[in-house]
Amino acid sequence: MEDTYIIKYFNSKLSQVTYNPNRFILLIGKSKYLFGIISAGGNETPFSRLMQYKTLYDTLMDLDWKIKLSFEKAIEYAYSKPAQNNYDVFKDKTEEEQQTFYYIENALFRTSSLWDLLAQFYRLFYRIDIQKQRVHYNKLFNPNSSFSNKFKTKATEINAYFKEANDTNCEGEWKGNHSFVNDIRNKMTHRNSPNVVAISDYDINLTHPPIFLIKRILEDYVMASKYINEILDMIEKEVVESFQTEQ
Repeated sequence: MEDTYIIKYFNSKLSQVTYNPNRFILLIGKSKYLFGIISAGGNETPFSRLMQYKTLYDTLMDLDWKIKLSFEKAIEYAYSKPAQNNYDVFKDKTEEEQQTFYYIENALFRTSSLWDLLAQFYRLFYRIDIQKQRVHYNKLFNPNSSFSNKFKTKATEINAYFKEANDTNCEGEWKGNHSFVNDIRNKMTHRNSPNVVAISDYDINLTHPPIFLIKRILEDYVMASKYINEILDMIEKEVVESFQTEQ
C-alpha cells in the first residue's frame, strides 16, 4: 500500500510540469510559421527577440521530455520485483538496480541543466550583461551579485531555496533537496560515484536507496520547473506587448 502511494506521489509531481509546444510559435497564414530570424547588424526586433525565446523554449521542451523519461524509467525499475526483493547495499547490483541508478543519474544531471536554463531565460529577459556561455545559475541568482540587480527579491528567494537546511522528516516535500542533489552531482563529477559502495582511505560511501534519490531529485526538478513557468509567463507578456506596440 505504501509503495502504491509513493508511486502515485511521484506521478502526481511529474504531471505538475507541462509545456505548450505552440507557446512561442508565430503563425504565418494557416499552415506556416516563422522558423527563425537573425538580426541584421545586431539590431534586435520583436521578431528576433521572439526567436531567441523560442530557441530556449524548444531546448526546454526537449530537456523536459528527457527528464520525464528518466524519472519514469527510474521509477519503473526501482519498483520491479528483482530490485525490490534483492536490494542490499553490500551485494552486487542486479540488472534492474543498475538500470534504476542509470536513469536516476540521467535525471539528476539534466535537472542541473534545467537550473542553468532558468538562468538563461533570466539573462535574456532582463538583458543581463553576461555572455551566454558564462551563465551559471548560482552566479546569476546570488542576491549579492550585480547580475541580480533587476530581480533582487526573486534572486533572494531562489538563493534561499538553494541553501535550505536539510530536513527529510517533514510532511510533503522535503527541505534541502537542491543542496543534497548538488552535492551528489559534484561528487559524481569530481570524485567517485555516490551510487557505488566504498570503504577505503579514498572515501567511505554507502549508497542511498533509489526511492530516496528519486524523491529528492524529482522535488528539485519540480521546483526548477515552477520558477521556469514564472519567468515564461513574464516573457509571454513582454512578447505580446512588444508586438502590440509595433502595430
